[in-house]
Amino acid sequence: MSTKEQQFGALAWAVRMSPLVVAAILAALWMAGTPPVMPDLRLNAPLVARPGTTIGVRAWQVDQDSDGYTVILAPAVAVELRNAAGMVLAKANLVRSLVQGVGGHLPVPSGLDGVLSLVALAEIDGRSVSVERVLYVRKSIESRLPKGRAVNAFQRYELGPLRAMGSRRSVEVLDPRVEEGACVPELRCWLSVWAGAEVTAVRVRPLAGVRTDARVVEPSNGFARFPLVVAGSEGRVEVEALGLGVVVAASREVRLPVVPGGIVARASVMDGKIALEWEQLGGRGPVLVDVFERRRWIHALSLSPDAPQVRVPGPGVWRLQVRSDLFSDNTAGVVHVVVPDPDGPGPAQLAATAVLAEAAREGLDPLAMAVIAGEAPRPDNADLVRALFAVPSFDVVAVGTATSARLGADEALDGEQELRRWQAAAAILLIGLMVSMVLLRVELLAQARARQLLDELGEETATPRRTASPGRGLWAFVLLVFVLLAMLALSKRWF
Repeated sequence: MSTKEQQFGALAWAVRMSPLVVAAILAALWMAGTPPVMPDLRLNAPLVARPGTTIGVRAWQVDQDSDGYTVILAPAVAVELRNAAGMVLAKANLVRSLVQGVGGHLPVPSGLDGVLSLVALAEIDGRSVSVERVLYVRKSIESRLPKGRAVNAFQRYELGPLRAMGSRRSVEVLDPRVEEGACVPELRCWLSVWAGAEVTAVRVRPLAGVRTDARVVEPSNGFARFPLVVAGSEGRVEVEALGLGVVVAASREVRLPVVPGGIVARASVMDGKIALEWEQLGGRGPVLVDVFERRRWIHALSLSPDAPQVRVPGPGVWRLQVRSDLFSDNTAGVVHVVVPDPDGPGPAQLAATAVLAEAAREGLDPLAMAVIAGEAPRPDNADLVRALFAVPSFDVVAVGTATSARLGADEALDGEQELRRWQAAAAILLIGLMVSMVLLRVELLAQARARQLLDELGEETATPRRTASPGRGLWAFVLLVFVLLAMLALSKRWF
C-alpha cells in the first residue's frame, strides 16, 4: 500500500463520523434557539411629557396558571427616569391596583429637555427584571395619543335636520346631547336638550330601541333633561320643541351614541376631591381610573365603590376615563371635571375653551361658541358644563400599547441565534468540503491504481473507451447534501 493510500485510509473514520458531527451541530443549534424562561413584565406609560408635570404609569406581569390560562399579576415595581448617562432623575414606587397590576404617577422634574429613558424595575421569583422605553421631554410638546371609539355606524351620535312645523316663530336652537358621551344598553343615561328662548317645553318620543318617559319638560336655564334607557345595540329618539298651547313647533331626530358593555361615569367636585360615580352591568366593582389633561396622561389609579374619591389635581379641565380592566379602553366611561381658579374664568368658560381647543379636529361646537360669545344662558349652570362635554366624552383617549421586558431579551436572542446559524452553516459547509475532497481524492486514486494494474498485466491491446464509473461523481452528490444541510441551518423556521 502506498503512502497516499495510507493517508486517505486514515481519514476514512472522519468520513464515517461526519453525519454524526453534522447532526450534533444541528441539535445544538436547535437547543440554543429555545427562548429562556423570563418573566413577562410590561410597562405602559406616555411617550411624551412636559417638565414640571407628572405622567401616568401602569405595570403588570403576564403569566400562566397551572391550567395554562393567562393571568395578570401585580409584582412590586419601581419606575425610574434616567438620562443618557444612566443617572436617575426621578423615581416612584407604583401602588398595587384594586383590579389588575400596579399603577401611579411619576413626577418629571422641571428644567429637563431631551430624550430620556423610563425604566421599570421588579424582583420576580428571585430574578431582577427590567423593561425600558423612551420618554421625550419638551416644554411645549403635545401628546398625540389616538382618540376614538370602535363602534359601528348605527352606534354613533347623529343629529338630524331641524324640522319646523309651521310655527309663526321659528325655533333656532334645539340641540340634544347625551351627557355621559354615550348610552350603555340597560343602563340609564341622560339626554340634555339645549333649547332656545322661544321654546316653552320639550318632549322626547322613542323611535327605536329606547325606553323613556314621554312627559313634557320645561327648560331650566335653557336646558331640558330626560332619563333614557337603550334596550338594544342602537337607539333613536325624536326631540320635539313645544310652543304655546303645547303645540309642536319643531322636531329633530337623534341617533343616540351607544357603547355595548361599557361603563357610565359621572363626577362632581366637593371639598377638594372629585367624587366619581359609575354604573356597569353586573353591579359596581373596582375600576381603573386614568386622569388626563387634554390628551396628556398624568395619573393612573384604581377606585372601589366604597371609596370613590380622587384628589383634585388643581385648577383646570381634567378628563377621567373609567375602565373595568387593563384591556377595555374601548368600553371605558369618560367624564370631564372643571376646577376653576378663584381668580380666573368660570367653569363654563374653561369648559368651552377646552372644547374649542379640539375644534381643528372635531369642528366647532355651537354651544361652546355661544359661551365664548357670552350668549349662553347662566354661565355658572352645571347643566351647561355637562352639555359642553357631552360630545367629547364619547371618544376615548387610548393609553397605547405596553412594552414587554421580553422584547429586549427576544431581540438579543434573535441576534445571537442569527450569528449561531451562520456559524453552524459555515461549519457544516466546511465539513462537507473536507469530506468531498477526500471522496474525490479516493476516486482519483482508485482510477490511477486501476490503470497501474492494467499496465502491470502487460496488456498491449488498445485502451478501451472510458465509460462512466458507477462511483464517479459521488463527491459532488455528498457536497450537495452538505450544502442543503447548511441551508437548513440558516432556516429561521426550524432554528
